[in-house]
Amino acid sequence: MYKLLIADDEHLECDAIELLVNRANLPLQCIKAKNGHEAVELAGLHNPEIAFLDIRMPGLDGIEAAKQIRAMNEECHIVFLTAWSTFELAQQAIRIGASEYLVKPVQRKDVYDLLDKLIATINEQRLSEKQQAGEIREVLNLFSREFFASLKFGRLTDDAMHSYFLMQGITHTEGFSLVISGMDEEMLRSFFQKSRLNPKLQICYFPSVDRITVLIFTSQGAKIIEQLAGNQAYEGMVAGSGIRFSELKGIPKSIATASIAHTHAYRHNIRFQRFSDGLKEPRDYSKLQAKNLLMIHHTLAGSVEEARTLAHEIIDSVQSNHPKEEDAIEELYEILMMYSYELHKGLAFLTYPKPQKDTIMGQEIYLMDFIDLTCEAVFEDKRDRYSRPFKYIDQYLQENYQEQLSVEQAAKIIGLNPKYFSQLCKSYFGSTFLEYLTSIRMDKAKQLLLTGSYSIKEVAEMTSFTDGNYFSRVFRQTFGISPSSFKEEGDEKKPSDEQG
Repeated sequence: MYKLLIADDEHLECDAIELLVNRANLPLQCIKAKNGHEAVELAGLHNPEIAFLDIRMPGLDGIEAAKQIRAMNEECHIVFLTAWSTFELAQQAIRIGASEYLVKPVQRKDVYDLLDKLIATINEQRLSEKQQAGEIREVLNLFSREFFASLKFGRLTDDAMHSYFLMQGITHTEGFSLVISGMDEEMLRSFFQKSRLNPKLQICYFPSVDRITVLIFTSQGAKIIEQLAGNQAYEGMVAGSGIRFSELKGIPKSIATASIAHTHAYRHNIRFQRFSDGLKEPRDYSKLQAKNLLMIHHTLAGSVEEARTLAHEIIDSVQSNHPKEEDAIEELYEILMMYSYELHKGLAFLTYPKPQKDTIMGQEIYLMDFIDLTCEAVFEDKRDRYSRPFKYIDQYLQENYQEQLSVEQAAKIIGLNPKYFSQLCKSYFGSTFLEYLTSIRMDKAKQLLLTGSYSIKEVAEMTSFTDGNYFSRVFRQTFGISPSSFKEEGDEKKPSDEQG
C-alpha cells in the first residue's frame, strides 16, 4: 500500500480523486490537505510516494509546497493540478522535478492512466532497491569473535584467510579497514545501502560493545573512502579508515591503523578521519599510565564506552611501539596487572582471574571482557545493592558446603549485620539461611550417593553432618526416601562390571 497526498483548497476536488482511487481498488491510501502549508506538514508526517498538488492555493501555493516536499523527500512523485495548461507551468514543473500535471477538472481516464504509470514506476524502484539490498546483505558478512581476533592479530595463515573469505563469497584480496562507532549493526547495513556505493562491494564486519570494525574489499579504495567521508547520513557516527591493503596479510595493519584513526576522530570530535593524513601514536610511557588510571576510573563508574575506547588506545599504543610481540605482551601485562588490582580493590565481590602473559590477542579479549563484566556489576549495584553480595555468598556456599557455617560467619563475609542478613535471605534465597544451606548439602549428598563410591556415613560427614541418624532424617524429609534406599536404587540402575 502506497500513500497519495492530495492538496487542494477545493475539497470537492480532493474528494473526487479519492473516490476514483477507492472505486478502482488501487493500492493507495489517500491523505487530504486543504492548503499548501498543511500539505507540507502531512508530507513530513506520512512520507507519501505520490503527491497531487493544486497550483493555486491560499498562503503557500503548489509550486512552493512542491519545493519543500521535494527537499524532504526526493523520491516523491509530484503531480500538479491546474486549470491552466501553459508552457510556463511545464517549465516550472520540470525544474522542480514534477512527474506530470493534470488539468482541472480532472478526467477519470487521465487520473487512472497516470496513477497506473506511477505505481508501476514505484514498484520497479522498490524491486531494484530490494535486489541491491539483497546483494549487499549477501556480502555483508559477520565475523565470529574467534576468527576476527585471530585475523586482527595476524594469527592466520594466508591459506586459512583465503579459504575463509572464499566461503563467504569474497574473492578480492585488496581493500581497507574502517572502525566505526555511533551505530549498531542494522544502522551499518542501512548506511552502506544509503551511501550509494557499488552494491557489489564485498564487506565483512565485527561488532563489539563500543565499535564496529569493517573490512571493505575493493580495488577502488580511495574513491570509496572519499564517498564515505562525505556521507552525512548518521549524526553521532565517528569513523576512522586505515591504510589500504593489497593482499590479505596486510589486513592486521589496516585494522590497527583504522583503530588509531578512529581514536583520533573520537578524541577531537571529527566525524571521519583517515590514517593516511599523517597520524601516528606518540611514545609516552607516563601518558600510557595516565590512560590506564583513567580507564580504571571510567570502568568503576560504569562508563563502558569510555573505558573501551581507552583500552583500544592503550593496546594500539603498546603494539605500535613494540616490533616484537613478546615485548608488547610484557608491557601490556604490567598494565593489566595494575588494572586488575585496582578494580578488585575498588569493587567488592568481583571474581575475575588475573591476566596472563599469553598473546596480545588474548590480553585484549581479557581486558574487554573485564571491562564489560565490571561495568555490568556497577549497574547491577545501582539497581539492587544486595544482588551481587548474595550471588557471591551463594557461590561461596556451593563451594564450601562441607564446612560448619553459621549465619554470623556468612553475614560477616559480605559485611552485613547478622539479623539484617537473615531477613534478606528470605528475599534472595526464598528461605532462611539454614534452610538454604541444608538444601545445598542435600543436593550434594544426592550427587555423592549416586556415584556409588561412598558410604552413607562418609557422605554425611562430607556434607557437614556429624550425626548419621540426623543426616538420614533430613534426607528423607527432603527427598521422601531414605539415603540407604536411594543408594540401593542407584546401584540397581548401574550396569554390572560383568556385563558388556
